[in-house]
Amino acid sequence: GPFDMNGLYEISTEGPHLYQGTLRTLLLEEEMIEELIRHGVHYQCVDAASAVLAGRYSAPEAYASLERIGAKHGNVDEGDSIDAYGYSAVQLVLGWLVQRGVGVFPGTTSTAHLVENSPLTLASIPKFSPRENLDIETALIAIINGKGTAEIGGITRTEKEGITPENVELTASGSLTASDLVGVDGGGIVATFFNSLQRNVRIFQVHPETGRQIQLSRGIPPGRSGRLIVEPADVLIAYDGHGVAVKKFLVEEGTSGRVDFTCE
Repeated sequence: GPFDMNGLYEISTEGPHLYQGTLRTLLLEEEMIEELIRHGVHYQCVDAASAVLAGRYSAPEAYASLERIGAKHGNVDEGDSIDAYGYSAVQLVLGWLVQRGVGVFPGTTSTAHLVENSPLTLASIPKFSPRENLDIETALIAIINGKGTAEIGGITRTEKEGITPENVELTASGSLTASDLVGVDGGGIVATFFNSLQRNVRIFQVHPETGRQIQLSRGIPPGRSGRLIVEPADVLIAYDGHGVAVKKFLVEEGTSGRVDFTCE
């Protein structure tokens, strides 16, 4: 704890420069983290990926909010770089930690995830807005606690109603539920498209009334997954770089939460 850290610095000639700890410690042990910052100790989070994945079952609302925030960055109208085609919940959290100056251990077990969680990919994640930062932290605390409601020592429901990405302000007390998160409020379904082809694909939506095809995603490279926010009954088409239709998808009525598709 912080008192042990103080004692260590009092008796040591050269104190530690690196601390490896859990996501729980990082988010909940404020005194400990403040002490590490005061002494210039770099924090490395060793279980971020596994903690987030566990939240898929222990706190599904919070996990879903992370997926939606990540998928929003896959839409072409989000203004992200041309390399952005949506992020998984794990990518989102790893990128969020890196942007806060925290070291991460992705704990990757597959080649596909090795690419998705590489330093290059995490560094390319655009800077999150203040609202997204707040929603990500709230979801993570809910996941750590295994609950749908996170006490964040931060923001009241009345204040929450006036939040925009420019005016987020924390106060002394209050709570925010997982269902209040921006990812959940936005609605829709998180659709993951895995590209098993040897060429890039882009996802288009067929307008239900005019039949016009609207580009939703940027190019998804071979062997990678793209993520988008879609709606039930959406008709989607995957095109390759030559404009050839590869596959058509239907988001079935009654679908909720998330759906997976493969471009093959």
